Amino acid sequence: MELHSIGDEKLVSKVRNASLSSRRSFLRRSAAAGAGALALAVGSSNTALAHDGTDDDFDDVEVLNFALTLEHLEYAFYRDGLERFKQKDFKRSKLNGFSNRVSSQVRSNLKDVRDHEEIHVDTLTSVIKDLGGDPVEEDCYDFGYDNVNEFLEIAAVLENTGVSAYDGAISLIESEGLLTAGATIATVEARHASYLNLLNDDSPFPAAFDDPKTPSEVLDAAGGFIVDCE
Repeated sequence: MELHSIGDEKLVSKVRNASLSSRRSFLRRSAAAGAGALALAVGSSNTALAHDGTDDDFDDVEVLNFALTLEHLEYAFYRDGLERFKQKDFKRSKLNGFSNRVSSQVRSNLKDVRDHEEIHVDTLTSVIKDLGGDPVEEDCYDFGYDNVNEFLEIAAVLENTGVSAYDGAISLIESEGLLTAGATIATVEARHASYLNLLNDDSPFPAAFDDPKTPSEVLDAAGGFIVDCE
């Protein structure tokens, strides 16, 4: 997958070669700036989704594998983050600006989000197999958060990116049944994004239209969190 500019390529090199603490700081700044800034955190393309053509000639299995790559990433993010941070950690976060009723339910609600992402992973994996394809596997990730506040910031970035990803991918699907399924996932991702925006003191509905992203744009962005497995 080609990067969009020489400037992007230099940035990729800088991020990859930076120390872990520096890279975490970069990703946190990207998260704080929102989903648009995440597109700067470009990284390696997913080898399981190597694609020689343009974004316009993906077949349905490739589109589903693209979606599965994002769902793996999102599920791993919530699974690992919620294992690391307990209820007491959320109580000490910036959520104390909300009412006790709202803040006390955040971790439980994020567990529901995690479960949604796991169901998406399982469903997409099953459909890809039914279509005769090979589902991509989970990668290794480094999301760069050190506390609950940063975890929530990156969660909002991932969810908003997911909405743009599904908006862009839906137009590439040929099967009418898969098109409907993709749309139903997109609306759930939008609910996640709205909730995370609110927790981060951002507008839960920032615009009248969402901004669709091509698979190349989204995978370049998500690549910022994908690392080599040791």
